[in-house]
Amino acid sequence: MGCCGPKDDTPWSYEKMNKNRKCTDILFLIAYFAFMIGMVVVGILGFANGDPAALLFGTDYEGEMCSEDYPARYFPNPYELYTASQATHTYGFKDVKSMCLKDCPSPVGTDAEPLNWVCNYPDSSDGRGMADMTRAQWAAANYDYYDSLSAQLKTDSMNNLGPCYPVLLHTVNTYETCTFFGEQDSDAQSELNSLLIANGVVPTLEHNLGSIVEALSSFVSDQIAGPAAVMQRYIDDFSQGWVVCLVMGFLAPVLLSFVWMGVLRYFTGVFAYLIILMTNVGAIGVTLYLYIKAGVIGSDEITAYAGDSAAATAENYVDPSEDNQEVLLYCAYASTVFAALLLVFTLIMLKRVAIAVAVIKVATQAITAAPSVIFFPIAPVLVAFGFGAYWLAAAVYMYSSGEVELRECDMVDGLPPKKYCADPTDADNCHCGYESVLDENLQYMLLYHLFGLLWTTQFLQAITYLTLASVFATFYFGGGSYGNSLAGWINTPAIQSFRKMTWFHSGSAAFGSFLVALLQFIRIIVAYMVHQMKKAGKDNIFVKYAACVVQYCLWYLQKIIEWINRNTYIMIAIEGKSFCWSAWEAISLIFNNILTVGAVNIIGDTLLFLGKFSVAAVAGLLAFLMLDSDTYTTGESKVSSPLLIVIFCVLFGFIIASLFMSTVEMAIDTTLLSFCKDCKIHGGKPKFAPPLLESVLGKAKSKNPFRGEKGAEGSDSA
Repeated sequence: MGCCGPKDDTPWSYEKMNKNRKCTDILFLIAYFAFMIGMVVVGILGFANGDPAALLFGTDYEGEMCSEDYPARYFPNPYELYTASQATHTYGFKDVKSMCLKDCPSPVGTDAEPLNWVCNYPDSSDGRGMADMTRAQWAAANYDYYDSLSAQLKTDSMNNLGPCYPVLLHTVNTYETCTFFGEQDSDAQSELNSLLIANGVVPTLEHNLGSIVEALSSFVSDQIAGPAAVMQRYIDDFSQGWVVCLVMGFLAPVLLSFVWMGVLRYFTGVFAYLIILMTNVGAIGVTLYLYIKAGVIGSDEITAYAGDSAAATAENYVDPSEDNQEVLLYCAYASTVFAALLLVFTLIMLKRVAIAVAVIKVATQAITAAPSVIFFPIAPVLVAFGFGAYWLAAAVYMYSSGEVELRECDMVDGLPPKKYCADPTDADNCHCGYESVLDENLQYMLLYHLFGLLWTTQFLQAITYLTLASVFATFYFGGGSYGNSLAGWINTPAIQSFRKMTWFHSGSAAFGSFLVALLQFIRIIVAYMVHQMKKAGKDNIFVKYAACVVQYCLWYLQKIIEWINRNTYIMIAIEGKSFCWSAWEAISLIFNNILTVGAVNIIGDTLLFLGKFSVAAVAGLLAFLMLDSDTYTTGESKVSSPLLIVIFCVLFGFIIASLFMSTVEMAIDTTLLSFCKDCKIHGGKPKFAPPLLESVLGKAKSKNPFRGEKGAEGSDSA
């Protein structure tokens, strides 16, 4: 019942193999480094030519970015903004006229000038400015030169055609954008109405913002004020309950994860056999229940009669539920077959369950012998976060380095922007807004940059797998000991393995990570193409079905490659061979010992899932109980709601537990493949098995557990 294979005559030694390690798949490492150099160059070009503010703040009506001297972007015509937000045409937020000011203007004027105006730049490119005024003088005059305009331009300005616009609403600077709030200023509106009447113009909706200011204020409240206020309360809750977050969101999950590892170490057998027993009892119970409801056992069969049950036995009464009873009977037969097969399969697997339990125990023993290894994955996670931050910054700069060009939008009569142009027939002075346009070269740069992110994150994961596999392989082939590897905290087994794997097998990591990254990249491209087809209205039922099938197949293929890679890295850590050879060897060992691998995976995955769920649930429960104490329900430390803090503790508890359990999972897989390789090398009798695993195997020697089910061909017998 062991992981058996044909015996190799060549003497094999893990120590000798380590000394004879050679660098593997060097060409892929060179390719990865060359790619990363190109990625750095692309990033430098992005940082040199991009301006992220263009994405966040946009441009003014001349296509220029707001500068440090004039940082506040102001929309002089609120009605235009409102119309654009309500319209269904392509005229949108980017097309609304805006200008850059030093500060957001106020509608509150003086006794002499009760109405404030914001006018075009004095050097406005459309020629409708004040040529004899500088920008500095314009700002010093509070952006107002309305009194210097001709009579016609004053009339245009009163009708929201510029070059000056009345300030009727209060604004506040939010992320360097002047946002409308509050109510319309009555004094300013009265003054504007007086000017309109004096010029023979009847005030209309476009002159009076009272009917739309509520909509504008509501929009601002929904988008900014509401979420901001709620977030502010949650931030305050975190500031009050930071101790709970620290204790129950970090310390408790770490402690609980170690406790669960202890449970795995000492109670794996109990859990394993309990799972097997409950599965079989459940199958038998369902079968008996179906027979009862079908009327074969007892008299509790289903019936359609809702009245006196005695009438159901009367002469000439036909129960319409008899068809249902017949269906249940067939289901009972099928359930009987399933339960019988499950019982037979269980009896066959019982011998392998003992091996599976021992493998899991050895894996947890390997971790407890060098507990520092459990924290090793934190290092590549931090590196990934740092790289992700750089990647995001470079991507934003690259995306913002496009050429600023005029947008294309509807130019239909009665719709903006013609509605707010002094001369709607003048195309040069009546145009849409500006946007950053990506040229073909920039698009290719972004795709290159995206693939670099995918490849690097997978490369870091591959190095992590190789390091952990090397640690646990050292423990197994050391007979259940790290030997001299526990020399100190500076030179731990994890650090030793990391140095060894990165020096010899970074090329293999680059190879395996490239395969996964390529599939991820293809999936993203396909998803983007599907999204574009939906936008173009070409997503008919055939396209949807085909896209779904293609995306699922790519996802499934990616999972297969990831599974192969994981086991390949283990074989690389054990034998130090190339990626392709190790992949073939890993697949061969797994399929030749498929039943043992299945038993370990079923039991291991179940216990690890229970561990993650239990740690997260207990952390959340303890956080809730802690927040329910008087400390956090009354007084200065009172929190408005425990919900967000509890969710935080549950999520972080699950993340920390997953980090621990991923290490345990790698330990289990490495121990299993090491055991199978040990059996194959030594003719079915493992030579390096740790004492804990050897003690289980010793009990089964009389049953000849190491002879393959296919004889000398080396199939599963564990």
